[in-house]
Amino acid sequence: MNIKRNKSKKTRISDKTINSLKSAKGWSGIGSDIDPIIIDDLKNLHPNLMLHRSTLHYAIKNLIIYNLSCRYTQNIAIENCTIYKLEIKGCYNITLENNKILNFKIVDSKGNTFIGNKLSQIQNLKENIDKLAISPLSRQIGSPLNCCLAFTAASAFLSGTVFWFIGFIPLGLLALMNYLSYTRSKRIKDKKENSYIDNAELQNKNMVLNEIINYYKGSDKD
Repeated sequence: MNIKRNKSKKTRISDKTINSLKSAKGWSGIGSDIDPIIIDDLKNLHPNLMLHRSTLHYAIKNLIIYNLSCRYTQNIAIENCTIYKLEIKGCYNITLENNKILNFKIVDSKGNTFIGNKLSQIQNLKENIDKLAISPLSRQIGSPLNCCLAFTAASAFLSGTVFWFIGFIPLGLLALMNYLSYTRSKRIKDKKENSYIDNAELQNKNMVLNEIINYYKGSDKD
């Protein structure tokens, strides 16, 4: 079975979409610190799950998850889950406890706690500290897309043609992209470092992978 899914299609969870999802799935909780929204059933939802720009409190528990992406969000607890692929980007106050995770990517995130997880790439977990040493803004400035936009703008301005003003378009995109990177890096700048407690290398990786494959077998969603 090919476990890969259409990456363009996702189940998006945010403050704007949560009420309709709660009604459809029967999830409990109001999203406060003492009464988080409990996500414990993903049946009939697309297996690419994204939590995006949410400030509510969520607890994701006892699930097998194909792809979980947490982007620019906070206040999420992920407990006792088996996850094929996990991405945490621009997040803080995320707690991962007693999960089995085959693939993960953690960037530009601080103030998070990792307790008792089994990870297939345990050495990459602490390397996240090194990634944080280079700010998101400095990496964005040196990105190929930024360089391309800068070159296009300069070429237009120096072209000497009547269409020189077209250079303002890539210049505006360049300014917008770097402003967004600045605001995203600012939100985690003063957060404490991530905390790592009793995490270990995942054993029997093939068995975990087969568990995920068998769970999703016959439930592909287009």
